[in-house]
Amino acid sequence: MKIELFYDKSCPFCKTYANYIELKEAHELELFNARECKDQIDAFKEKGFDINEAYLIRVNNKDIYQGLDAIVFLNSLAKKKVYFPDNYFFRRIVFPLIKQVRKAVLLFKGKEVDI
Repeated sequence: MKIELFYDKSCPFCKTYANYIELKEAHELELFNARECKDQIDAFKEKGFDINEAYLIRVNNKDIYQGLDAIVFLNSLAKKKVYFPDNYFFRRIVFPLIKQVRKAVLLFKGKEVDI
């Protein structure tokens, strides 16, 4: 299975998670810094996906997942699991809070919040 992960390498949370999942042994995993893939990020925008909302994965050049959906999908494949429950509380309260913390950290680091 070919998995492409587009994430903000400037974000410490995104970078840590991208390195943590370790799917390369069983799957073809490619990591892309979204800040260096403007054409691809624009193509995702045309399909209704915004990298500024959360990172994206594309599976086998067709299926696209974003945010918590991407985490749930990757967790189903990973040997090392990250505990992100797929429930209403996490989707509506915790995950949006994580996104706001990400933006605050990027601002604190002097990085652009939006890609």
